[in-house]
Amino acid sequence: MYNEVVVTKRDEVIDVLTIDEYIAKMKRTENMNEFDILMQAENLAKVIKSVTTYFNEYLTMETCDAEEIKLKHKMDKMAEKFKVHYPKSQDFLMTFYQQYRISIQKEVEKWLERDPYYFFYYSENDYSKLAREFCSEYKLKNGNLMENLSDIQVLFTEAKRCMTAEPLSTDLIHLDSGIVTWVLDTYRDYGVNLFNFAYEKAYSYNQHYIKYEAGGWHEESYYVNNYNHRYNSNPFELDRIYEDNKDRPYLQDKRGELEMLVMHEWLFDMAHDDDYWPEYVNMCVERRRVKKVQNINPLLPVCLPNRKYPPDVICNTEYTTLSRGKLDYPPQKDYIISINDIHAWENTESMETLIANMNNSIKENYPPELIELAAPLKTDLFDEEMFFTCCSLLEKKMRKYRGIKIAVVNGSGNHRTKPNSYISNIDDLIKLKVQFRERKIRIKFAIDFACLLKGKRSDYINSEILGVLTQMKNSIVCIHISNIKPLLMTSPKYIEAYDDRLTPFLQKFKYPRYDDFYLMLSKVFGDNQKRYIVPKNIENDFQLEELVDNLLRAGFVFCKGDNQI
Repeated sequence: MYNEVVVTKRDEVIDVLTIDEYIAKMKRTENMNEFDILMQAENLAKVIKSVTTYFNEYLTMETCDAEEIKLKHKMDKMAEKFKVHYPKSQDFLMTFYQQYRISIQKEVEKWLERDPYYFFYYSENDYSKLAREFCSEYKLKNGNLMENLSDIQVLFTEAKRCMTAEPLSTDLIHLDSGIVTWVLDTYRDYGVNLFNFAYEKAYSYNQHYIKYEAGGWHEESYYVNNYNHRYNSNPFELDRIYEDNKDRPYLQDKRGELEMLVMHEWLFDMAHDDDYWPEYVNMCVERRRVKKVQNINPLLPVCLPNRKYPPDVICNTEYTTLSRGKLDYPPQKDYIISINDIHAWENTESMETLIANMNNSIKENYPPELIELAAPLKTDLFDEEMFFTCCSLLEKKMRKYRGIKIAVVNGSGNHRTKPNSYISNIDDLIKLKVQFRERKIRIKFAIDFACLLKGKRSDYINSEILGVLTQMKNSIVCIHISNIKPLLMTSPKYIEAYDDRLTPFLQKFKYPRYDDFYLMLSKVFGDNQKRYIVPKNIENDFQLEELVDNLLRAGFVFCKGDNQI
């Protein structure tokens, strides 16, 4: 144990008490019970007398030294802190401070912070190397730090642990579950927080490349990013960092994942270019730069009659209609059955007939991937309870075909002369989703965006329709999209500055920004779930290619091979 600080009087060792300790000692001596109401006045008198005695008699120039008392109090606080943060080093730290008046743990922490790779340290070899370098270079007056090499090594181990907080899942919300698991497992197994490294690396580029330009009189101030992060083969100069640390077990074959962590922080928190994130992730997966990451917004293209996708889009699913009890044409590959028989929802007999027709069709061919049914119309004959009864019946009868999904598709709601669809707006969709859940009906949804949006502009779409769809995105298995013209934005993005005012944020390299349906749709989903896409109102192959290009730009990707959702 370290030597306790004492003061002397006539060769006698005295442990100087604080006023709190002095009063506590008096209470024990007097057997005072401060909770005895009857003794309240007497107890108050005793405490006042103790305070007076402490300052007038106990603390005198003969019995104590003010600097020594101050030192004792400081070391008592240090001991409490070390007991929590440096339990293995507390005796060494106290003895070292008493001898040299140096808080050596602070010097060790500064040494670690100056090391660009300290985030990755975890092994005994790491800390042994650090301790030797520190002891050989640190100048200690009237002492040789190498004599304390083993204690310094233990101190480095504990300092690294104190400086490494546990990563929070809330900081990783846009990342693939594979990377989140990797980050959390690395901390659990090695005590290394990879998120801390990613944040600090991105922040160093923020300090160097993102500048605040104050405007003059009647001129607007703005931020500008001078770093080109898009389509960069070695962003943030990570090649050298990875080369120096690639043999660490948690970093082996993880060059792409480490880059993705840094890019995540840069795009969302520093450069404010989160529109690029889905495209970046899909590009890394496509080029096999990452192994633990799946595509964002994967789409399964559905073939159209007399229409041809671009060569790099592989279509393995057909779209056929069941009419008069038979398919329009026999399928040649995986297929989706579209059913527009609105009378099937009127009663169970009609639904039984429809189910029998589907069974016959499946026997003649093979089971489809998806059965898509048009929602009923709000006619005088429509019965909502009958609709749910028919849904349960359909789900039960189709359960024998393993893997088949059933979805109901929304319809139009702006008719003046004929009935509207039962599902014609976003409120209808959300309400039906809740009712399905309450009745334990597992039928999914197909969204016809041409019917749902009804030509509304992007600001309305974003706030009133597409944003709400996020609540039910896991239930959406198919989307019908027409080729909507993209809108190129000319105004800058605004962010909240330090004074809570909205300030323009500019990109030196002038990345194109779009405020359109496709980007909003990408943000609505933003997951790894595969969904079928059925192009709608496509007049020629050129329009189909335009639609594909717009979706790719917005961060969607077209699946190749596996056609299961």
